[in-house]
Amino acid sequence: MTDQVKHWQNLKQQAIDGELSMEHDVGVLLRQECETLLTNLRDRRRSAMTLGRLAGYGGLPSAQDIQKKFELKANGAENGDSAVARLDGLIEVVKLMGDTYAAMIGELQETDQQNSSQTVAAGEGLR
Repeated sequence: MTDQVKHWQNLKQQAIDGELSMEHDVGVLLRQECETLLTNLRDRRRSAMTLGRLAGYGGLPSAQDIQKKFELKANGAENGDSAVARLDGLIEVVKLMGDTYAAMIGELQETDQQNSSQTVAAGEGLR
């Protein structure tokens, strides 16, 4: 997944630098597709989280071993090789894609400024 992240980070930077651009309407549609995909991936991630607690495998040691392996494969396997970890990686890539499309149509700065303003406003309430 890191290759995809690096690829989209590179494209995003190129778009920010003005080296990449696209027609505004196309960029808007691509960003909407990214939002749809993010919603789908987040739903699947929530479903995968529930698979980390399985039941009904019985009391045999071999059944318990299989149950544990399936639970870890869903959430918590070593080396980030679980469904949840892979979905997290996909979510990161799709977020980068959306940011890249926003930068390509000149809307990333507006989004960053809005987020910055919201963060500052939230921080003011903590004093």
